Amino acid sequence: MDYKKIGLLIKKKRLEKNMTQQELADKLHITDRAISKWERGLGAPDISLLQDLSNILELNISDVLSGEDHTILGLSLTDKIIIIVCLLIPVIIISFSLMISCFRTDYILIGSISILIAYLLFLKKENNQSLKKKITWLLFILYIIFLLSTIFYTKLTAGIIYPKLNIKPNIIPFSSIVETITLIVTKSQGITYLFDYLILDILLFIPLGLLLPILCHKTKKIKNLILICFIISFTKELLQLLLNVGMFNIDDIILNVVGATLPIWYLKTYYLNI
Repeated sequence: MDYKKIGLLIKKKRLEKNMTQQELADKLHITDRAISKWERGLGAPDISLLQDLSNILELNISDVLSGEDHTILGLSLTDKIIIIVCLLIPVIIISFSLMISCFRTDYILIGSISILIAYLLFLKKENNQSLKKKITWLLFILYIIFLLSTIFYTKLTAGIIYPKLNIKPNIIPFSSIVETITLIVTKSQGITYLFDYLILDILLFIPLGLLLPILCHKTKKIKNLILICFIISFTKELLQLLLNVGMFNIDDIILNVVGATLPIWYLKTYYLNI
């Protein structure tokens, strides 16, 4: 058993996953000094730790013991085809929308889901961490632009003079959620009302919950993620109120934060190992 090779492999995979020695040690319930000892080739992991270590580093146990990474790197041809198709879908949707001069909410949703599927597949299969970060930053910037556009679109298309909406803000948690569900249950509104006033607010912040933990180490902790997403959603609602393009609704903030926490299961399984 070559301790030096094992140590170099452990260090390489740890750094690929943007983990410190302390973070890896915490996952294995050992001290960071043990990790340091392994990586310097002064010892090897105990047999009782091999399964957990291989799972965290996404290696086979035989790879850990040999100090050689035999995992397949990069995307397969099938993966690349799926990603390209998923990225072409929003392009087709945008082109079609421009042709008919109509941007519908369901068009935007379909295009967004296609991009999200391509990104999740890319995250899962691609091992180039630098490329992952660059793609993530690009998507984050595009997402922020999209989020701002949802606030300012009505204001800009309405011209300089925008009529007063005279809609009172809602500061009572869950009141509008209960009202929406009640209208659907009593059949005063159709089922599409549920999508427009509840589901859309959840879907809107799912990308934020996926991108932030990858870009910002502190948001790997769910309490920090919730706090930042709350601030962003609160700011969005406040801007709508100040610009008179919508109402301030505390329930929108609640639904946004719920949406932001949904990707945690994916990040735990495939990327952050938290």
